[in-house]
Amino acid sequence: MFYESTVDPTVNEFAQWLQQYGIPISLIVAGVVFLTVLVFFIIAMYRRKHEPLQEIKERNSHSNEMLLALGGESNIESHSLTGSRISIVLKNYDLLDEQKLNALGIDSIIRMSNKITLVIKDDASSLYKDLFSL
Repeated sequence: MFYESTVDPTVNEFAQWLQQYGIPISLIVAGVVFLTVLVFFIIAMYRRKHEPLQEIKERNSHSNEMLLALGGESNIESHSLTGSRISIVLKNYDLLDEQKLNALGIDSIIRMSNKITLVIKDDASSLYKDLFSL
């Protein structure tokens, strides 16, 4: 008795084609996906690096206002960053304007005998860089 296959011959052809070209096609698709992600990453980094001049001026102005509220740059003896807190040792604590600092976005100010600590919920590290890299 002769057994006839009920499988469509095109299925066998597709399986052979897939076996022959499957790996190169999957490598090409993976390469295209990788390049797409890379392009988006490069665009994001370019935009971040080349921020508009107006934003830089506003950030510097904000930093200058904070320095003035701390009594000026000459009133700061030392500073350090720890997490969301900026610790500052001042020469003259009478020059400190806490209300102005709160208005500028400082969430809380902790006064200690030899230093103050500015608590910031947002990005304290970028504020620290802006304040002390001027």
